[in-house]
Order: sequence, then C-alpha cells, then structure tokens
Amino acid sequence: MAYLDHTPAAGAAFRPIPPSAYDLAGHDGYWPKNALQAFTLRMASHGLCVSTSMMLGDRRYALEQLGHAHAMADDDLRGLAVELFRHFERKQSGLASLS
Repeated sequence: MAYLDHTPAAGAAFRPIPPSAYDLAGHDGYWPKNALQAFTLRMASHGLCVSTSMMLGDRRYALEQLGHAHAMADDDLRGLAVELFRHFERKQSGLASLS
C-alpha cells in the first residue's frame, strides 16, 4: 500500500501539537468547547467547512477562519469570532489562566 505512505516534503516544518491543545473540557481549554462547536456549525451553515483539528493545531489557520467569520454579514457568527479571538489573545498573553 505505497499510496498510504506519507513522507513530508523536504524542508517541511513539523510542529507537534501539545497535548493541552486537545483539552476541550471547557473555557480553560485551548478554545472554549461550546463556542468552538457553535462557531464551526455556524460557519457550516454558510457553506464553509472549518476543521476543528486545524483550529487546535494551526494558529494561522485559526486566525484566518476567525477573520473570515468576522467579515461575514452574520452578527451571531461575528460575536462568536470575537469571543474566540479574545480567548485566543488571553491564552497568548498568559492571562487565560487568571480568568
């Protein structure tokens, strides 16, 4: 089954995802579980597929998706994007553990 063998491209960066990134047990996880689920479902209702795995493991992808959502004409989706972005900022600054 040679087609299943996957060899990363030469020079490709490998960034392991820390185990804490999979912790979705609530607001203290990498993303607030309910907000992330609502976000992905709301994006899907607009025909946009958002990968939860990519949201957990790729900061650039996550910020890109939040940006797309914020630019859409959907106030509920924009609110979810703002909530997730604020959580992201708190995690990056180390303040999330204080809230």
